[in-house]
Formats: sequence, C-alpha cells, structure tokens
Amino acid sequence: MGEDRYLSVSSFRTPSLSEGWRELTNHRSQTYLAGRFLLRQGDAGTHVLALTRGLVKVVRTDRDGRQRLLAFRGPGEILGEMALQGRGVRMADVQAMSTCEASVIPAENFQRFVRENRLAYSIAEMAISRLREQTEAHDGAVCERLAAALIRLVDASGGERCFSLTREELAQHVAAGRRAVSKALEELGPELVRAGKSRIEVISVEGLCAEVAGHNVR
Repeated sequence: MGEDRYLSVSSFRTPSLSEGWRELTNHRSQTYLAGRFLLRQGDAGTHVLALTRGLVKVVRTDRDGRQRLLAFRGPGEILGEMALQGRGVRMADVQAMSTCEASVIPAENFQRFVRENRLAYSIAEMAISRLREQTEAHDGAVCERLAAALIRLVDASGGERCFSLTREELAQHVAAGRRAVSKALEELGPELVRAGKSRIEVISVEGLCAEVAGHNVR
C-alpha cells in the first residue's frame, strides 16, 4: 500500500460534491473560538455544520471515560451528518483547534438538499471513506501511523503546518502510548516534524510521505 491512501479527503472539496457547497454555506454562519465545542457527544442531531474556516478535532469519550481522537476536519467538510441517521444522537464531540466558522444547516434542510441533489450515494461514500481513515490510523508501525496522521492533518487544514496539539492527543489518534509517540517523533527527526509541549510543526510533508512509503516496502 502506498502513501496515496493517506491523502484522500472525504469532503465537499471533492468534485462530486463541490457544486452544492455554495447552497449549503448560504445558511446562517457561526464563529467558534479555539477550544470551543461545535458539536457535543450525546446531543440530538438537530442540524449539521458546513465548515468554511478553521480546523477541528473529532473526539469520542467511551463509557469507561477513555477518550479517542478520531479525526481532524477542515474547510469544505460537513460535520454532524451521521446524527441525522438512526437514533439521531451525536457520537462524538467536535472541538475547534483554531478559530472556526461554519454554516448551521437545520436537519430538514440538509436532508432535503441531499434528496434534491441525489447525493445519498455520495454521502454514503464519504462516510465509508471516513471509517476507512479511522481504521488506517491504527494500521502499521507507530512511526508510520504518526507520519500518516500528520499528512492527513496538513491536508485537512488546507496546507497549514503548525498545530495546537499535544503528544497525548497524537497518541490517542494513532492508538499508541505517549512514550511510543515521543520515540516516533524522535525517529522522524526535526527535519520532518518538531514537537513542543502543546504544539506540533510539520517541516516536510514530502519527508513524511517518504517515511510512509519506506515502511510499506520493508
């Protein structure tokens, strides 16, 4: 498997969904400062969000209190659409990592939009892609998983390189211990990524891609 699998973005930036993005973002816009929650786990699925600016993290708290950082999402992403299915309850928190702006779309409006534009299949494909992304975050050596996660993070942000993110959060995301993540950061080296107490800076995406490719041929 090559590094290309880590570069796919399940968002309305894809050609099959981009046409309706302007219609969705005509709804009321809301600003969320860094650290604020856009959506909360357990809440009813009354609306979805069309993220137009900023970066968010998707975090689920399990019954035993353990937290899992499932994904990062950036501009062009729809948030909260899964809560419109089944029981209609949000399965995770969505928290702003930077100042974010999003259009608030009532559930009935979004469902009508999907019907009128015949997007049910595209939405299903997006859900499958997101599930595959979460599965791949746990696949391979820790160094490979970390490099792939950082590639996805840069991609989701639209090209940003510096993020408010701790080693503990990275460990949650790649399903590894903090020590293992620290060791993997050392292995990648400051030429590829630099990590502070609560900041991660990606120096070379190309180097991270090469790292992933190298693990795949070993």
